[in-house]
Amino acid sequence: MKRKQGSASATVQRAWKIHLTVESRKLGIPSPWVRKILKEVLHYVESDIAIPEVAEIHVVLTDDTRIRVLNREYRKKDKATDVLSFPQFQPKEISGRSRRKLGVPSPYLGDLVISTETTLKQAKEFGVTKRDELARLLVHGVLHLCGYDHEKVPAAEAQRMRRRERYIRGKLSVT
Repeated sequence: MKRKQGSASATVQRAWKIHLTVESRKLGIPSPWVRKILKEVLHYVESDIAIPEVAEIHVVLTDDTRIRVLNREYRKKDKATDVLSFPQFQPKEISGRSRRKLGVPSPYLGDLVISTETTLKQAKEFGVTKRDELARLLVHGVLHLCGYDHEKVPAAEAQRMRRRERYIRGKLSVT
């Protein structure tokens, strides 16, 4: 990790290692762009991650068939979805609110799987570019890896995630 210079309280900036697997090229978005946006997103969530060793993430861009299989296997929902998040840590662990000692934690934040077909459908449906929609899904998925949730939680917690998502999306250089 690098330390930013110039402030009274130095902020830790992680040297993120991004593993990107492209199983479906239907979006036609170059991998360097995906990595650039993901690095921006990760920069904005660093303060949400209390475990200093965490500095790796794996993202898979796949198709509806593959994500449907994963959604059925892990969420018991037999349908394609836009993004699946597989966090390495529990919300209290990643935020530092857990009293349990982790020992030597994994460097992985977790895994994201995004359907390129659903991304394209949603971009059209929402009237946005495919890059805007992919960026939205990256932000949404990373926030889930950081312990945020919007399903089966109190309305205030769901609203907290939505606010954080809007804030980060507003900071990204999607073009």
